[in-house]
Amino acid sequence: MKTFPTFEVSINVDAMKYYFVLPILMLLLAGGAQAQNAPTQTATDAAARTATDVLVKKYTLNADQAKQMYTIQVRKQRNLAQIEGLKTSNPVKFRSKLQGVQQGTLRSVRGVLNTKAQVDLYKETQGKVRLQQADKRKELMVKKSSKEEIDAALLEIYAE
Repeated sequence: MKTFPTFEVSINVDAMKYYFVLPILMLLLAGGAQAQNAPTQTATDAAARTATDVLVKKYTLNADQAKQMYTIQVRKQRNLAQIEGLKTSNPVKFRSKLQGVQQGTLRSVRGVLNTKAQVDLYKETQGKVRLQQADKRKELMVKKSSKEEIDAALLEIYAE
């Protein structure tokens, strides 16, 4: 009969901590880091839902249009969050990017509207925005405001 060698197994408790406890601890910490991003996501989602609700009521959108509008508003909020840091670090670039976000959002909103009443209301709203911007530009030019001040003030007058 053949005999096999026997091995003695010793368990090192300190090593076990590193192999089992440490990975579990790291997973818990990673989960905590993810949870810290949740309020920002929730705030963005809430802003998008609020804006969507307003536009659904304003334009009497159907369910499919409301879904598309929500997607547009989420994208807008995400884009605004991405450029937020430029507001203080590079105001000129911030205004340029903000203008792009606003124009892109307006094109997307217009693309969702498909009834004559919706399109007419959209055109009326944008006409009022242009008039308000023209009045604000005249007011600031009389005050001899800088181009940057005028541009910033005009970007604040926005609908949709």
